[in-house]
Amino acid sequence: MVKCHFCEREAMVRLPYARLNLCERHFEEYLLRKLERSIARYGMFKKGERVVVGVSGGKDSIVLADLLSKLGWARLLLVHVDLGIGEYSRRSSEVVRRFSVERGLDYFIVRLLDYNTSIPELASTLRSRSPCSVCGAVKRYILNAVSLDLGFDAVATAHHGDDISVYILKSFLTQDYDQLYKISPVNPEIKGLAARRVKPFYEFYEFEIENFAKTKNLTYVSEKCPFKYVGWLERIIRDLLEKAEEEAPGFKISLLRSHARRVLAVEGKSAEKAKACASCGLISEGPECSFCRITRRALGYPLGLQLRRSIVNSVGFNIRTVGRQA
Repeated sequence: MVKCHFCEREAMVRLPYARLNLCERHFEEYLLRKLERSIARYGMFKKGERVVVGVSGGKDSIVLADLLSKLGWARLLLVHVDLGIGEYSRRSSEVVRRFSVERGLDYFIVRLLDYNTSIPELASTLRSRSPCSVCGAVKRYILNAVSLDLGFDAVATAHHGDDISVYILKSFLTQDYDQLYKISPVNPEIKGLAARRVKPFYEFYEFEIENFAKTKNLTYVSEKCPFKYVGWLERIIRDLLEKAEEEAPGFKISLLRSHARRVLAVEGKSAEKAKACASCGLISEGPECSFCRITRRALGYPLGLQLRRSIVNSVGFNIRTVGRQA
């Protein structure tokens, strides 16, 4: 029997990069300390601030919400976007609702079907963009709008180090330097246009998240989104990074920290291009933001301002709104 590094109990997980074998109890304590250090290291948010947490219902976001609630640094509002993808979306919404109610956490569900649209409809109209690209733009917009219009301090998402390291190398290899500089553990607030965006799992491995979800018997949506697609370049980069990690445990964390030092040193770069969308007033790099352009092309009119007003009318500024939907 392999014993825990900190006690006599049987170890249930091995962390190669930290050279640790941990039992269930000390694994949870380790992840909470790691989360706290990451938040402090990158100045993601301060104790007592109010944070919107994007929760899809998958393991990553459910574990993030669970650990943040246990850490107790911030007042949380879990925000779920029901994408209108049939049974997959119905199941995801129910998982988020149950998780929130069981833990007494505030939650807010925005249903695209309430606005006479869905990701399948938007994606079918915009054939020049992949469904994943459309979905990402929609979710980013809604999380930003909720945070700004309800007076929250930051938006937290559950992107983890395995995925982020792939995005970094892909952006570098394709010379998409604008995108490269947007990949950061913290994207600062742009007053009135964009909420501060943070990635508390920036230095977390997916296997840590998965092991924690299993040991705690957390309920989450395990099936992949029907529209999810991973391109050949991403697959090659992911395989390369996995081999590097096997040879040198901790390689990904070193890569992520090195990248963060560079992008945080020039964090004002994106703010220089920021403008207010002519249709909704939120952040845009052109006359109209991505969300308003997408919905204008698909629906015949921009949806941004209507959605923002609906959020405020549905919730108001009293955030004790467990069970409310936009």
